[in-house]
Amino acid sequence: MGNYILQYIGDGTPDAQQVHALIHRCELRIVDDSLSPRTILLELAGTDIAKVRPELGTEWSLTPEKEYRVPDTRRKIKKG
Repeated sequence: MGNYILQYIGDGTPDAQQVHALIHRCELRIVDDSLSPRTILLELAGTDIAKVRPELGTEWSLTPEKEYRVPDTRRKIKKG
């Protein structure tokens, strides 16, 4: 299981009811929908991606979530 970002790339604003109907139809689990309906973080297995992509059409983008390590910017004392 991994997290994927579902993002609307079409013109205008997507219909929230249609978005949730699509998520329910594809049996996806919502992790975070604070930016709904334009961007939703979903959890799905790698095997489900092939099932979901045709349902999305050209107005939606589905990309894997990436994690970045924040660099340590604290100053360090050099012992000499």
